[in-house]
Formats: sequence, structure tokens, C-alpha cells
Amino acid sequence: MKQLIKRLFSDSAAFAVATMGNKLVSAMLVPFYIKYLTNGQFADWGQTNTFTLILTYLCVLGTDTAMAFYYFDAKSAQERRTYLFNAIAFSVTMCLIFTAFAYFFGAPLAEVVYDHSGDYTYLLAVAFLATVGAIIIQHLLGYARYAGRVWLFNIFSMAYVIGSNLLSLYYVIVQKDGVMGIFYGQLVGQTAVAVLLLIIFRKELVLKFSRKHLSDLIKYGAPLLPTLMAFWAMSSISRPMLYHMSSINDAAIYEAMMRLASIIVLVTSPFQLAWRPFSMSIKDREDAPQLYGLVGRGLLVVGTVAVMLLAFVMEPIYQLFTTGKPGLGSGYLYVWALSLGTLFNVLHTVFGVGLLIKKKTKIISRGFMIAAVVYVVGCLLLIPLFRIWGAVSMTVVAYLIVIIYVYTQNQKEYPVDFRFRAMLIYLTIFLAAMIGVTWVQSNELPNAWAYYLIALGVTVAAVFATGLFSVRSFRQIGRLLPKLGGKG
Repeated sequence: MKQLIKRLFSDSAAFAVATMGNKLVSAMLVPFYIKYLTNGQFADWGQTNTFTLILTYLCVLGTDTAMAFYYFDAKSAQERRTYLFNAIAFSVTMCLIFTAFAYFFGAPLAEVVYDHSGDYTYLLAVAFLATVGAIIIQHLLGYARYAGRVWLFNIFSMAYVIGSNLLSLYYVIVQKDGVMGIFYGQLVGQTAVAVLLLIIFRKELVLKFSRKHLSDLIKYGAPLLPTLMAFWAMSSISRPMLYHMSSINDAAIYEAMMRLASIIVLVTSPFQLAWRPFSMSIKDREDAPQLYGLVGRGLLVVGTVAVMLLAFVMEPIYQLFTTGKPGLGSGYLYVWALSLGTLFNVLHTVFGVGLLIKKKTKIISRGFMIAAVVYVVGCLLLIPLFRIWGAVSMTVVAYLIVIIYVYTQNQKEYPVDFRFRAMLIYLTIFLAAMIGVTWVQSNELPNAWAYYLIALGVTVAAVFATGLFSVRSFRQIGRLLPKLGGKG
């Protein structure tokens, strides 16, 4: 058992190399886009990405997730290959249909999607066509992952992300093609990598359309679409809302904030990768609920304190990230709220550990769909009044709803003492302190460091005052940690 768990951690870490490397490199290249694009063009880039993301969900229709099941369920290598071909053929065909639509109706679509006079008649068509290559890559690299081909997965994952970004920068900086240049680079880079992968996997592709195999894939994958749409709504829909309901410049600021806040994922990803196998490996221990409770409370405290400390030093980091470009300067005020949303998203996997153990993951999906509806309605109401604050505040509210919903449902299936009431009191104090930090920063008050120390002191004191942790709790952690290696 220990060897299996060790292998799981090892594989997770190996596959994480490409994911984390891609996010880091992509984030490092964003300042170049900010420098060489106008604020309006930068907002247009984010606007286009919003539509290409939902296009990917609609075209893939969960068949990539279905392949993860049928790769191992297939009775033979021939059947497995048939599943792969039909998954790719279906997704590519769907994407080409959308591309053709965007090509023939490019002008009226551009008038609806974009708010200013750029020549974007064929922008969505080019972006959708580039997505064809990305979908082929997604399917084939997924197949490589299931086959345990770690280095092939890592090399080509990084090749297509980094290569496409560098090509995009060439078209933006040298050719001066603006937003179109970004997607020219993606089209060339992703098509090239897709062709190389098709050549490498040519023996794995059985050119045989099968209604049965395609039906299996869609029946398994399509029910996941509502959950994916919920994720899309909570992560992307605020972009077009700000773009059309507030201002293009606000949309540009939000895009820069989102790109910077995404770096936080580099910190949370290792925990997410390790948590699932770790939590399942100890589920039969008598003290498992106690361990889950400690992890949940510990992650909340460490994560929120880290968010607060990050907020203290965010302004120079943000100014460096955005190259000090006029019009984008206020974005640093909002990054902590987006980072807190990322933390809440990680926490739901801990508060819902019992649902994972009991295999009731549909309940978690339901929580996200409820939160997505609240998020969309909240943004519609708040963005016209509070602009960017309306969007970022709803990010915190929506993910908090997920946490509360998942927690209450988890307690029905697998009770864990998270000291949830103490958590909510602590979060209230933390949010009050962060609102104060934001007020001090937005008004550029002198000696801000003094308030920072007070806010940090109050937050740390709240950890103990609410009963979330005590000195005895830390002693328990010290006694429990050595046991983790003694029982698999």
C-alpha cells in the first residue's frame, strides 16, 4: 500500500511539472502583452478567451473525461483506440462547425462581442480555428497521461503553451498585429504541436467511426457539462460583464488581476495534487476525521494569513507585472479577493472529503451550480453599482457558498469536526481586517505599515480567540504527524 501511495504522489508531482511550468511561463510573458497592447486590446484578448473557453467545453463535451474511464475499461487495445479516434473526431468536427459559423458571421458577431472599432471580423474565427489544435492536443496528451508517458506529456504540454506564447509575442511585437497576432501565434503553434502528436500517436488512431463508442463517450461526459459551465461562469463571465456594463478599461484591469492572481495556483496546486490521494489513503484510520479537521482549519489559517501578507506587498508586484502602464494601476487593490476565492476553491475539497469517500461527488457539482447562479445574478446587480468591486466581491461570496453548502452536505454523510462556527467568526474578522487594509491602500494613508501590523495582530489573535486553534491543538498536530508514515 505504501508503495502505491508513494507512486501516486510521485506521478502527481511528475505530471505537475508541466502544469506549473506552463502557468509560471504564461504569467511571466503577460507583462510583454500589457506593454505592447493598448488597454482596450488587452481587454479584447480576455473577452476572446472567455468565448474560446466555453467553445472548448461545448466541443469536447466531457469526452476527455470519458476517455479517462474508457481507456481502462476498454476490453482491448483496438477498442481503446476506437474510443480515442471518435473522441477526437467528434470534438474537432464540432469545433470546425463553430469556426465556420464565426467565419461567415464574423462582422455581426464582432459588433456584439467587442465594443470599439477594431477590425475583428475574423478574430473569433481565427481563435476558434486555433482551438481545434488545442483540442487535439488535449485529447492526445490525456491519452499519454493515462498510458503513463510522463515525459512525453510534460514536453509537449510545455512546448505548445510556451511555443504558442512566443509565437504570439512575435506577431504582437514584431508584426504589430495586436489581438489578432495573439491568435495567429496560437494557431501556428498549436497546429504544429497537434500535427506532431498525431504523427507520434498514428498507430493509436483507428480511423473508424463508431456510433456505439461515440454514444458511450457522450453519455459519460455530457452530464459533466453543467458543472463545467458553472466553473466557466464563476471564472470567466465577469469579464464580458465588466466589458459591457462598466468599461473596457475596467475589463483590462480585471484581466491583469486575473493573470496575476493565477500565479497563486502555483502555491495551491501541490496541495490539491497531494490531498486527494492522501485523504483517501487514511480514510480507514480511526483518527481520520480528526486529521481532516486539523487540515481544514490549518489550511484556512495559513491560507488567509498568506493572502493578507501578499496584500501588504502587492502594489509594487502588481506595478512591475503591469509595467506601470497608465490606466491599470488600481488593480492591486483587488488581487487579495481573487486570491481568497482561489483558497476557498481549494478548501471545498477538504470540507467535502466525506462526499469524496462516499462517492457522492454530484452533490459537490450541485453546490457549484447553485453558486454559479448566485454569482451571475450578483454580478448583474453589483457591477453597474460598484464596477470591479462588484465582480471580485461576488467571487468571494460564490466560493463561500460552495464551502458552506459542501460542508453541510458532508456532515450528513461523514461528520468531521471542522469547528465551522469558529471558522465563520474568524473569516468575518479576517474580511473586516482586509477591508480596512484596502481602505488604507486606496486612500494612500501615511504609515500604512502600522495598520498592517494591527490587522495582522487582530487576525492572528482571532485564531485563538475563536477557538479555531489552541496551544493544545498544535501539540496534537505534533503527535499526529509522525503517525502518518506508520500506517497506509
